[in-house]
Formats: sequence, C-alpha cells, structure tokens
Amino acid sequence: MVATGLLVVWQTGLADSTNLTALAAANNQFAFKLLKQLVAEQPGKNIFVSPYSAATALQMAANGAAGRTKDEMERVLGTSGMPVSALNEAESAANSRLQSGDTNLILATANALWYRQGAEVKPDFLRLNLKYFQSAINALDFENAPAAEAKINRWASDQTHGRITNIASEMIDQDTDLILANAIYFKGKWLDPFDAKLTKERPFHPAAGSEVQMPMMEMSKHFNHRQGTGYQAVRLPYMGYDLAMYVFLPDPGSSPMKLLQIMNGDNWRRITMPGFSDREGTVVLPKFKLETTLELNHPLQTLGMNLAFTRGKADFSNLFADPHFISEVRQKAFVEVNEEGTEAAAVTAIRMDAASIELNPPKPFEMIVDRPFLFAIVDAQTELILFMGTVNEL
Repeated sequence: MVATGLLVVWQTGLADSTNLTALAAANNQFAFKLLKQLVAEQPGKNIFVSPYSAATALQMAANGAAGRTKDEMERVLGTSGMPVSALNEAESAANSRLQSGDTNLILATANALWYRQGAEVKPDFLRLNLKYFQSAINALDFENAPAAEAKINRWASDQTHGRITNIASEMIDQDTDLILANAIYFKGKWLDPFDAKLTKERPFHPAAGSEVQMPMMEMSKHFNHRQGTGYQAVRLPYMGYDLAMYVFLPDPGSSPMKLLQIMNGDNWRRITMPGFSDREGTVVLPKFKLETTLELNHPLQTLGMNLAFTRGKADFSNLFADPHFISEVRQKAFVEVNEEGTEAAAVTAIRMDAASIELNPPKPFEMIVDRPFLFAIVDAQTELILFMGTVNEL
C-alpha cells in the first residue's frame, strides 16, 4: 500500500449559469452539514471554517476516485447525478468569478499540486487539475520532508498574505506521494464602516461561564434586516456589493446550534434571497478574531464519506495505479472583524497514503450581539458560502 499526502484546493472557471447554480446549491448544502457536524462534535466552542475550500479540495480528490468511493464522496458533497464534465466546468467558472484585485475588496483562490519525484500520478488526473482547477504542478523531493513541507507552507502563506502558516507541517512521511492544496483569501472593507469612536466595552455573555467585557462596535442606519422565528439577522455588505456578512443572533434562551438545526442549503437560499427587508435600526457587534485548526476526518466519515478513508477499500484508481487512501483532511482558517471590515483566509489539506424603504416602516430594531451567534461570508454573484462559523465565547 502506497500512501500520499494531499493538501487540497478548490476553484472554478467557465461554465453556464445552470451548472454554477447547481454547484453553489451543492456546496451550500454541504456547508451546513459540515458546520452542524463540527458544532455537534465541539459543543460550546468557536468554530470557523471555509466550506468552499473543503468542498473544493474534496472535489479535486474525487476526480481521482472511482466506484463506491466516488459515489460516497459525491453523496456527501451533494454532487450526485451531476456529470463530471459539468461539475468541473462549474468549478472553473466559480474560480474565475471569485477573483478580485479591487483595492477595497481582495478575493482570491489558488490551487497547487506537489507530487513525489518519481511517483506515477495518472496523466488524466493532472490534466483535470491543470485545466479546471488551474493548479500549479510540481515534483518535490519528499525524501527531504522538512524542505518539501517548507515549500508548501511558503505557498500557503503567500496565497493568504501570511495568515495561514504551517499547514503542511509533519504531513509528509515515507508513504506520502501527493499533496494537493487549496487556498482562499478575502479582505473587504464594509460598505458603511463602523465609527471607531462609538466602539466601547460592553458585556458579552458566552455559552458557558461568566460574562466578559468586549470591545463592541455600534452603528445606527438602514440595514437589510430579517426578523425570523427564534432569531434576527442582518446583512452587512462589503464595498463592491457582491460580498456580504450575514450575522444571525438567536433569541435569548436559544443558541447557534438550535438555529442550525432548522437551517440547510435550501432554506438558506429562501432566507437570504427574498427574506431580508430594508429597516432602520441599530446593530452592536463585537470586534473579534478567530484562528482555528480543524481535523475533518471524523466529521466527513460521520456524514457518510467512509471508503475514501479506509485502507484497502478506498478506490482512487483514477489517480494512481496502486492503492491509496485519504489519511488526513486538515483545514486552518483565520478571520478578523473590526470597524473597517473583515479579513479571512483558509487552506484545506488532504493527505493521501500509497443581498426600498417601506411606506409604513416598522419600529427601528435593535440587534445587540452580546451572546453566541452564527455568521457567514457569502458571495452574492455565485451565492457560494465562502466562510461560516459560530461564536460562543470571546
């Protein structure tokens, strides 16, 4: 049994809107399944993840899978029944759209592939990664693991402006044949920035333990707001309008986990597309920074992706001639929210072994985010959820 290390990247290029819509629906369905599983496994903890990066990395790996292994991966990713060619073209289209060099909004994704010198990676697999994922492809001397890992870590750091480091540390061993990498980076300024002079210490009530004093930002204006059953939410757009942060505040006595139980990819679209209206109000939001390292093996297996992780049963025959399996799926993610805007980044690694004023406006709302909440960063053009998380403690 030969082994491989796989650091995975997700991206897309030119495809028709139907395929891209189908891909976004599948990815967002996967996003909620993954976040629910992570929250269930780490109750009361802060979770921040890029479901887009994870889905992309896994889709790249799925291009090398066959048989029941591929079927399981497609079921978990929500892409069953979607032709491989249409899926890859939609990914290429998404990747092309998720690139911006605007000085007020930076959004970029990147892919790379490194394989052991002498490893016989199937040419069609490399061709798919180059054509649809625009992956840089390089051979490395994996016998010198520290040097090889340093090159991959340097790539990840460069693609995320230094926010994600050491993603490949201790990932390469004598069985590692391949590492695929996906990186995503976002930095955007609020369309309407918060006034730093209004930021002040306020109490935040964590999921467990005593309240803590946190710097809270405040703004009063017209917002895109939604009053739902058991929660209220606000949409905070970034300059350029295409991207926005959605903040969901569960009612007192509820929690992000209870809110997640009634949300999925389908009702997410119904909530976020027509479900917000222009209302005058006040939003109070904590400044925060999160850094997470997530091991995704167990969550993915619990969701039904088992064979890909099983030595002797995984079928990646479209990648290698000899048996390989996924031994690790790792993601490191970073987010910082302040008065000016948001910066977020993630890299996913997989290791394989051998959004009009109403005539009768309602009373101004008040949304004081002083208890656990759910948030997501979404691209309006593709409708893809790029990042999402739950904040239980600060």
